[in-house]
Amino acid sequence: MRLPSAPGPNRPRLLLASALLVTALSACAADGGTPQAGAGTSATGPATVGPSSAPGSPATPGAALHTGFSAPTGIAYAPDGTLYVSNWSAGTVERITSDGRRSTFAEVPSPAGLAIDGKGDLYVAGYSDDVIYRVTPSGARQTFATGFHTPAGISFDSRGGLLVCNRASDEIVRVTPEGVVSRVAGGLRTPVGVVEDSTGTIYVSNYVGGVVSRLTRDGGAEPFSADFEGLGVGLTVDRDDRLFAVDLAGGQVKRIEADGRAVAVMSGLGSPVALAVDPDDVLHTATWGDGALYQVPRG
Repeated sequence: MRLPSAPGPNRPRLLLASALLVTALSACAADGGTPQAGAGTSATGPATVGPSSAPGSPATPGAALHTGFSAPTGIAYAPDGTLYVSNWSAGTVERITSDGRRSTFAEVPSPAGLAIDGKGDLYVAGYSDDVIYRVTPSGARQTFATGFHTPAGISFDSRGGLLVCNRASDEIVRVTPEGVVSRVAGGLRTPVGVVEDSTGTIYVSNYVGGVVSRLTRDGGAEPFSADFEGLGVGLTVDRDDRLFAVDLAGGQVKRIEADGRAVAVMSGLGSPVALAVDPDDVLHTATWGDGALYQVPRG
């Protein structure tokens, strides 16, 4: 897998990209697998969740829903069930329709986080070129906003603004539908995932330190959950406002309780990075270790 190059002479940005890649590959090696290149195929048969080793213990992966991704970093579902997956190392975003048809939807340098707006437009964080792209349902790619600092995870807030993790500058920024960028919070530790719950509270996954932060109204951040070995981009809430995060280094997906305690709902994954709920409120994760997508029980 090629290391994505950084634009211009900005060596710190290249080193940050290298750090993300090396950490994920180290985890893959520990699991005995590597990200798969190419378009791949969908797994046959229904997706299942493997049995837990004991009552009350985390589930283990069953059959993958889809395989053959190349360092899948972001996943997003359209209201009609169409799935989008960012192939970080391949520089593509794949689309899988609800009837299983699979194709390359867009080409973006080092695509990271994904998000879909109410019109069905897909937003893609261009990690290596500091751009957020908007791709229409027909596949037309447009530059939505520029001037970021290795954008990673993205998600929409309740006002229709796009929240973006500026990984290299340790901040969260917001982009209005018109493309105006403003700072939401700083002082984070390499933020890679962001999500807002129904109360308007914003949570952030910090790559350094393995802590999920909760943003404060004054533009700061406070530790909320530290029960992780190493966080990835995946951070989401379900319809019941339950918060979930991937523990990339620990090979788990965890549910974060109201008191900040994190409980593993699935373990034995090969470097899970992406996380999202589908239109039926079913949770899914995508893994770098075997380039696959799995259904996750919520516990």
